[in-house]
Amino acid sequence: MGQTIVHEAIEVDAYFTKEHVVPRAFRWAGRIYRIDSINQRWTGHTGGIKLYYFAVSSGGNAYKLCYNSAMLSWTLEEVYTEF
Repeated sequence: MGQTIVHEAIEVDAYFTKEHVVPRAFRWAGRIYRIDSINQRWTGHTGGIKLYYFAVSSGGNAYKLCYNSAMLSWTLEEVYTEF
């Protein structure tokens, strides 16, 4: 499996519940990726800012997304592809 560090701003279609942020799809490099599954979710902090991380699958590849709760913005952190 190959790993690529990306760290680029992306647009995400997500909804929010009382307990969770749930990403459903994201746009990267002019293409829309529908999220097939959320494999893992966790939180982190940078300074006083809470970050929400998601390991998701789409079309056989895996992606790491990050939601910044202070900036209300999303980034694609990493891409994992099979050879």
